[in-house]
Formats: sequence, structure tokens, C-alpha cells
Amino acid sequence: MDVLRTARESGLAAALSAAVRHLDFIAPCSDKGFCVLPDGSAASSPEMRGWLMAGRTVPGERVAVRPGPRHALAEREGLEVLRIVPHEVPDDTAGSGSETRDRLALAGTLFAALRAGLAEALLERAVTHVAGRRSGERPLIERQLVRAKIADCVAAIRSCELLLTTSGADPYAAHELHRRLDVTDAALTNLFGGAGYLADHPVRSLYVAAYVGSLWVAPPQDPEQEWS
Repeated sequence: MDVLRTARESGLAAALSAAVRHLDFIAPCSDKGFCVLPDGSAASSPEMRGWLMAGRTVPGERVAVRPGPRHALAEREGLEVLRIVPHEVPDDTAGSGSETRDRLALAGTLFAALRAGLAEALLERAVTHVAGRRSGERPLIERQLVRAKIADCVAAIRSCELLLTTSGADPYAAHELHRRLDVTDAALTNLFGGAGYLADHPVRSLYVAAYVGSLWVAPPQDPEQEWS
């Protein structure tokens, strides 16, 4: 919930820093070594202990941290893309096993909390936005379809918060959380109308978070099993 509150109050970059801190300064990467972190946090910070990559934990002293491809929207959120290149070392020098799996599961849950906090903050903006817009003689917020969409977003965010506090440790919970948040983010973006698809609109943080989440959320161990 610390990560959720940070996202709601301070935004994506601050919440991402909090999530890395809760992972003991070990950050998830894609299998090819791409990682997204707050600008300047990785290359200059001696606190970064390692990297989750390809199902193992690689110690920080055994990698080279290089600039990755630029991502304009991520940069607007104060983030940078990095490429983590492991040195050639024997396989037994990299951590693996249950500890790494547990850390990957925690990363997915932490990032779900981050997305829920962003969604909650953007929902407040969306309600203000539709309250100030008119459709004919009536404010948009009085339209039944708009009110129903707002209610769906509120219900989804609250259900995610409840799931985080009651079942966040379940290995399948993170995937259910992110599935619900994908739907919520799309509805929130739509509430802003055309402005929600502009690069300089704050709702872009939802898109960037989904992009970063693709690096943080490990694939399900058993794709055939559904979480309920």
C-alpha cells in the first residue's frame, strides 16, 4: 500500500523508486536486458544490488549498465530505458531458484499497486474533467453512460485494493490485478475524450505504466490455471 499511496500522491517515477526499494534495490528486466527506472537512478546509485533477468538474479557488480532505446513518453514521466548487459560469468554465480521466483512474484504485485494508485489519481481528474464539460444543456457527468463508466472504474480500483491487501501473496493474483487494471485504464483514458490520447496529457502515465509493467510482471507459471 506504500507503493499505491506514493503513485497516487507523487506519480509514476516516485512510485517506481518505492517499488525498487521494496525489492531490496533489485530491478526487473526483460530477458534481453531492457529495464525502465527513474532517470539517473541506476547508473549513479550504489544502492542497486542486482537485476532480475531471464529467471535469475544477476548481481550488480556483474553487469554493465548502458543507455537503452529512447522512449519519448517514458521520458516525459521522468523515466529512462536502460540496457543491462551481464558479464560473461559461470551460471552458478547468478542467483536462481525459489528466492528469485518469489521476488518476481512480489515485483508483479508491487507494480499492480503502482498502477492502482495511478488509476485512483487519474479517476479524480477524470471526474473533474467530465463535470466541467457539457453535452447539450447538461454536464457530461449527468449522462447515465458516463456515470456508469465512472462507477465501474471506482469498483475496479477498490476491488484491486482489496485484492492487494487480502491475496497479494498469491502467485496468480498479480495477473488478475493487471487484467482488471488494463480494462480500468482504457475506461479512464476514454473519459478524457480526445485529450486522453495526447502526449502532454497526464493520463499518458497509464500507458507508460503498462509499458513498464511488461518488464515487471513475469508470465504465469501455469497458463492453464485461472486465478479466482
